[in-house]
Amino acid sequence: MIEPQRIKTGILGLDEILGGGFVPNTVNVILGSAGAGKTIFSIQYLLKGVEEGNKCIFVSFDMDERDLLRTTKSLGWNEVEDYISEGKLSVNKFFAENVSYVNNDLLNLLMSESNTKTRIVIDSFTPMISSLNFESRNDVNWFFNKLREIGTAVITIEEPLNGNLGAASVSLPLFLGDCVIHLKNIGYGEAFSRTLRVIKHRSSWHAEGVFPYKILDGIGIYVEGIDYLKEVKEGIDVNEILEELGIARKDIDPKVMERVERVATSASESARKAIIDLLRTQFK
Repeated sequence: MIEPQRIKTGILGLDEILGGGFVPNTVNVILGSAGAGKTIFSIQYLLKGVEEGNKCIFVSFDMDERDLLRTTKSLGWNEVEDYISEGKLSVNKFFAENVSYVNNDLLNLLMSESNTKTRIVIDSFTPMISSLNFESRNDVNWFFNKLREIGTAVITIEEPLNGNLGAASVSLPLFLGDCVIHLKNIGYGEAFSRTLRVIKHRSSWHAEGVFPYKILDGIGIYVEGIDYLKEVKEGIDVNEILEELGIARKDIDPKVMERVERVATSASESARKAIIDLLRTQFK
Protein backbone atom coordinates (compact mmCIF):
# COMPACT_ATOMS: atom_id res chain seq x y z
CA MET A 1 0.00 0.00 0.00
CA ILE A 2 1.43 3.38 -1.05
CA GLU A 3 1.18 6.01 1.66
CA PRO A 4 -0.39 9.31 0.47
CA GLN A 5 1.92 12.29 0.19
CA ARG A 6 2.06 14.20 3.47
CA ILE A 7 0.97 17.80 3.94
CA LYS A 8 4.02 19.83 4.97
CA THR A 9 3.25 21.96 8.02
CA GLY A 10 5.64 24.83 7.36
CA ILE A 11 6.86 24.53 10.98
CA LEU A 12 10.62 23.92 11.10
CA GLY A 13 11.26 20.63 12.89
CA LEU A 14 7.63 19.52 13.15
CA ASP A 15 7.33 17.39 10.02
CA GLU A 16 10.02 15.05 11.34
CA ILE A 17 8.06 14.64 14.58
CA LEU A 18 4.88 13.84 12.61
CA GLY A 19 6.52 11.29 10.33
CA GLY A 20 6.54 13.62 7.35
CA GLY A 21 3.70 16.05 8.03
CA PHE A 22 -0.10 15.93 8.32
CA VAL A 23 -2.02 13.11 6.67
CA PRO A 24 -4.17 14.45 3.78
CA ASN A 25 -7.87 15.11 4.41
CA THR A 26 -7.62 15.17 8.18
CA VAL A 27 -8.67 17.50 10.98
CA ASN A 28 -5.63 18.61 12.97
CA VAL A 29 -6.22 20.27 16.34
CA ILE A 30 -3.76 22.75 17.81
CA LEU A 31 -4.33 23.05 21.55
CA GLY A 32 -2.73 25.81 23.57
CA SER A 33 -3.22 28.61 26.06
CA ALA A 34 -2.77 32.33 25.34
CA GLY A 35 0.73 33.18 24.19
CA ALA A 36 1.60 29.65 23.11
CA GLY A 37 1.70 30.60 19.43
CA LYS A 38 -1.42 28.90 18.02
CA THR A 39 -2.18 31.70 15.56
CA ILE A 40 1.45 31.93 14.44
CA PHE A 41 1.42 28.15 13.93
CA SER A 42 -1.70 28.49 11.77
CA ILE A 43 -0.27 31.29 9.66
CA GLN A 44 2.95 29.35 9.04
CA TYR A 45 0.83 26.41 7.90
CA LEU A 46 -1.03 28.64 5.43
CA LEU A 47 2.14 30.33 4.16
CA LYS A 48 3.55 26.89 3.35
CA GLY A 49 0.34 26.19 1.46
CA VAL A 50 0.65 29.36 -0.62
CA GLU A 51 4.25 28.37 -1.37
CA GLU A 52 3.03 24.99 -2.66
CA GLY A 53 0.21 26.48 -4.73
CA ASN A 54 -2.63 25.54 -2.35
CA LYS A 55 -5.76 27.60 -1.83
CA CYS A 56 -5.60 28.92 1.75
CA ILE A 57 -8.54 30.02 3.91
CA PHE A 58 -8.27 31.68 7.34
CA VAL A 59 -11.47 31.91 9.40
CA SER A 60 -11.47 33.65 12.78
CA PHE A 61 -13.94 34.79 15.42
CA ASP A 62 -11.42 37.28 16.83
CA MET A 63 -9.19 38.52 14.02
CA ASP A 64 -10.01 40.36 10.83
CA GLU A 65 -7.67 41.05 7.91
CA ARG A 66 -6.13 44.08 9.64
CA ASP A 67 -5.40 42.08 12.81
CA LEU A 68 -3.84 39.27 10.80
CA LEU A 69 -1.59 41.67 8.90
CA ARG A 70 -0.51 43.31 12.15
CA THR A 71 0.62 39.91 13.44
CA THR A 72 2.37 38.86 10.25
CA LYS A 73 4.18 42.17 9.79
CA SER A 74 5.45 42.01 13.37
CA LEU A 75 7.20 38.76 12.35
CA GLY A 76 8.54 40.18 9.09
CA TRP A 77 6.08 38.31 6.85
CA ASN A 78 5.27 41.32 4.67
CA GLU A 79 4.38 39.11 1.71
CA VAL A 80 1.08 38.13 3.39
CA GLU A 81 -0.55 41.41 2.30
CA ASP A 82 0.27 40.56 -1.32
CA TYR A 83 -1.06 37.02 -0.91
CA ILE A 84 -4.39 38.44 0.29
CA SER A 85 -4.67 40.99 -2.51
CA GLU A 86 -3.78 38.32 -5.09
CA GLY A 87 -6.47 35.97 -3.75
CA LYS A 88 -4.00 33.33 -2.62
CA LEU A 89 -5.07 33.73 1.01
CA SER A 90 -8.68 34.38 2.00
CA VAL A 91 -9.34 35.99 5.41
CA ASN A 92 -12.85 35.78 6.88
CA LYS A 93 -14.14 36.98 10.23
CA PHE A 94 -17.29 35.54 11.80
CA PHE A 95 -19.07 36.73 14.91
CA ALA A 96 -19.55 34.04 17.54
CA GLU A 97 -22.93 35.32 18.70
CA ASN A 98 -24.31 34.67 15.22
CA VAL A 99 -22.77 31.23 14.78
CA SER A 100 -24.48 27.98 15.67
CA TYR A 101 -22.44 24.83 15.26
CA VAL A 102 -24.05 23.76 12.01
CA ASN A 103 -23.76 27.24 10.56
CA ASN A 104 -24.56 26.92 6.85
CA ASP A 105 -22.95 30.25 6.00
CA LEU A 106 -19.56 29.12 7.29
CA LEU A 107 -19.73 25.70 5.68
CA ASN A 108 -20.94 27.15 2.38
CA LEU A 109 -18.12 29.69 2.44
CA LEU A 110 -15.50 26.97 2.98
CA MET A 111 -16.95 24.76 0.26
CA SER A 112 -17.33 27.57 -2.28
CA GLU A 113 -13.77 28.84 -1.83
CA SER A 114 -12.11 25.41 -1.75
CA ASN A 115 -10.60 23.38 -4.54
CA THR A 116 -8.81 20.04 -4.70
CA LYS A 117 -5.85 21.42 -2.73
CA THR A 118 -7.08 23.59 0.11
CA ARG A 119 -5.69 24.46 3.52
CA ILE A 120 -8.23 25.69 6.06
CA VAL A 121 -7.61 27.29 9.45
CA ILE A 122 -10.44 27.99 11.88
CA ASP A 123 -9.09 30.14 14.70
CA SER A 124 -10.59 29.20 16.99
CA PHE A 125 -13.16 26.40 16.96
CA THR A 126 -14.25 26.89 20.58
CA PRO A 127 -16.80 29.73 20.03
CA MET A 128 -18.70 27.52 17.60
CA ILE A 129 -19.32 24.77 20.14
CA SER A 130 -18.97 26.47 23.51
CA SER A 131 -22.66 25.83 24.31
CA LEU A 132 -22.59 22.16 23.26
CA ASN A 133 -22.56 19.15 25.52
CA PHE A 134 -21.16 15.65 25.06
CA GLU A 135 -24.40 14.50 23.41
CA SER A 136 -23.53 16.75 20.47
CA ARG A 137 -20.71 14.46 19.37
CA ASN A 138 -22.51 13.45 16.15
CA ASP A 139 -22.90 17.11 15.13
CA VAL A 140 -19.22 17.83 15.68
CA ASN A 141 -18.25 14.64 13.85
CA TRP A 142 -20.47 15.59 10.90
CA PHE A 143 -18.79 19.00 10.61
CA PHE A 144 -15.31 17.46 10.88
CA ASN A 145 -16.16 15.00 8.09
CA LYS A 146 -17.23 17.90 5.88
CA LEU A 147 -13.88 19.60 6.56
CA ARG A 148 -12.05 16.39 5.63
CA GLU A 149 -13.87 16.35 2.30
CA ILE A 150 -12.79 19.85 1.28
CA GLY A 151 -9.24 20.08 2.60
CA THR A 152 -6.71 19.50 5.32
CA ALA A 153 -7.84 21.67 8.19
CA VAL A 154 -6.04 23.06 11.20
CA ILE A 155 -8.48 23.77 13.99
CA THR A 156 -7.18 25.79 16.92
CA ILE A 157 -8.92 25.65 20.28
CA GLU A 158 -8.24 27.45 23.54
CA GLU A 159 -7.09 25.69 26.65
CA PRO A 160 -9.25 26.80 29.62
CA LEU A 161 -7.48 29.09 32.03
CA ASN A 162 -8.03 26.60 34.86
CA GLY A 163 -6.39 23.84 32.82
CA ASN A 164 -9.59 21.79 32.68
CA LEU A 165 -9.65 19.86 29.42
CA GLY A 166 -12.88 18.08 30.30
CA ALA A 167 -15.30 20.69 28.94
CA ALA A 168 -17.17 19.50 25.85
CA SER A 169 -15.94 22.48 23.81
CA VAL A 170 -12.39 21.18 24.30
CA SER A 171 -12.68 17.41 24.72
CA LEU A 172 -14.95 16.83 21.69
CA PRO A 173 -12.48 18.26 19.14
CA LEU A 174 -9.61 16.46 20.90
CA PHE A 175 -11.46 13.14 20.73
CA LEU A 176 -12.73 13.51 17.15
CA GLY A 177 -9.69 15.19 15.61
CA ASP A 178 -7.18 13.11 13.67
CA CYS A 179 -4.11 14.81 15.06
CA VAL A 180 -3.75 16.79 18.29
CA ILE A 181 -0.70 18.95 19.00
CA HIS A 182 -0.38 20.58 22.42
CA LEU A 183 1.56 23.85 22.61
CA LYS A 184 2.49 24.94 26.13
CA ASN A 185 3.86 28.25 27.34
CA ILE A 186 5.51 27.08 30.57
CA GLY A 187 7.67 30.07 31.42
CA TYR A 188 10.21 28.08 33.47
CA GLY A 189 13.25 29.45 31.70
CA GLU A 190 14.82 30.03 28.31
CA ALA A 191 15.41 26.39 27.30
CA PHE A 192 11.92 25.08 28.04
CA SER A 193 9.84 28.24 28.07
CA ARG A 194 7.58 26.74 25.37
CA THR A 195 7.10 23.05 24.62
CA LEU A 196 5.27 21.00 22.00
CA ARG A 197 3.87 17.48 22.32
CA VAL A 198 1.91 15.37 19.81
CA ILE A 199 -0.95 13.83 21.79
CA LYS A 200 -2.15 11.67 18.90
CA HIS A 201 -1.70 11.26 15.16
CA ARG A 202 -4.10 8.75 13.61
CA SER A 203 -2.86 6.54 10.77
CA SER A 204 0.69 7.72 11.32
CA TRP A 205 3.76 7.27 13.45
CA HIS A 206 4.77 10.26 15.54
CA ALA A 207 7.65 10.96 17.89
CA GLU A 208 6.95 10.62 21.59
CA GLY A 209 8.11 13.14 24.13
CA VAL A 210 8.13 16.87 24.73
CA PHE A 211 10.04 19.16 22.37
CA PRO A 212 11.08 22.75 23.15
CA TYR A 213 10.28 25.40 20.58
CA LYS A 214 10.91 29.07 20.07
CA ILE A 215 9.08 31.84 18.22
CA LEU A 216 11.60 33.72 16.09
CA ASP A 217 11.15 36.85 13.99
CA GLY A 218 11.20 35.96 10.31
CA ILE A 219 10.72 32.24 10.95
CA GLY A 220 7.90 31.88 13.47
CA ILE A 221 7.75 28.62 15.41
CA TYR A 222 10.98 26.60 15.37
CA VAL A 223 10.90 23.16 17.04
CA GLU A 224 14.15 21.91 18.51
CA GLY A 225 15.41 18.39 19.27
CA ILE A 226 15.18 16.96 15.75
CA ASP A 227 18.86 16.00 15.63
CA TYR A 228 18.14 13.57 18.45
CA LEU A 229 15.40 11.87 16.39
CA LYS A 230 17.75 11.45 13.44
CA GLU A 231 20.46 9.99 15.67
CA VAL A 232 18.07 7.40 17.12
CA LYS A 233 16.80 6.38 13.67
CA GLU A 234 20.27 6.11 12.23
CA GLY A 235 21.54 4.29 15.32
CA ILE A 236 19.45 1.09 14.91
CA ASP A 237 21.13 -1.47 12.67
CA VAL A 238 18.88 -4.51 12.30
CA ASN A 239 21.64 -6.64 10.78
CA GLU A 240 23.89 -5.83 13.71
CA ILE A 241 21.17 -6.96 16.14
CA LEU A 242 20.61 -10.20 14.22
CA GLU A 243 24.33 -10.94 14.32
CA GLU A 244 24.44 -10.17 18.03
CA LEU A 245 21.62 -12.64 18.69
CA GLY A 246 23.01 -15.26 16.30
CA ILE A 247 19.83 -15.28 14.22
CA ALA A 248 19.77 -15.56 10.43
CA ARG A 249 17.37 -13.27 8.60
CA LYS A 250 16.10 -16.21 6.48
CA ASP A 251 14.93 -18.00 9.63
CA ILE A 252 12.60 -15.19 10.67
CA ASP A 253 8.93 -15.12 9.68
CA PRO A 254 8.60 -12.40 6.95
CA LYS A 255 5.74 -10.73 8.86
CA VAL A 256 7.89 -10.53 11.99
CA MET A 257 10.79 -9.17 9.95
CA GLU A 258 8.52 -6.49 8.50
CA ARG A 259 7.59 -5.41 12.04
CA VAL A 260 11.23 -5.36 13.07
CA GLU A 261 12.17 -3.12 10.15
CA ARG A 262 9.29 -0.78 10.96
CA VAL A 263 10.26 -0.51 14.64
CA ALA A 264 13.83 0.26 13.59
CA THR A 265 12.65 3.49 11.95
CA SER A 266 10.46 4.61 14.87
CA ALA A 267 13.00 7.00 16.44
CA SER A 268 12.33 5.71 19.94
CA GLU A 269 14.84 5.02 22.71
CA SER A 270 13.04 1.74 23.37
CA ALA A 271 13.13 0.56 19.74
CA ARG A 272 16.38 -1.42 19.94
CA LYS A 273 15.37 -3.28 23.10
CA ALA A 274 11.88 -3.93 21.68
CA ILE A 275 13.41 -5.48 18.54
CA ILE A 276 15.64 -7.75 20.62
CA ASP A 277 12.72 -8.85 22.82
CA LEU A 278 10.51 -9.48 19.76
CA LEU A 279 13.15 -11.60 18.05
CA ARG A 280 13.85 -13.57 21.18
CA THR A 281 10.18 -14.51 21.53
CA GLN A 282 10.35 -16.11 18.06
CA PHE A 283 13.13 -18.52 19.07
CA LYS A 284 12.20 -19.65 22.57
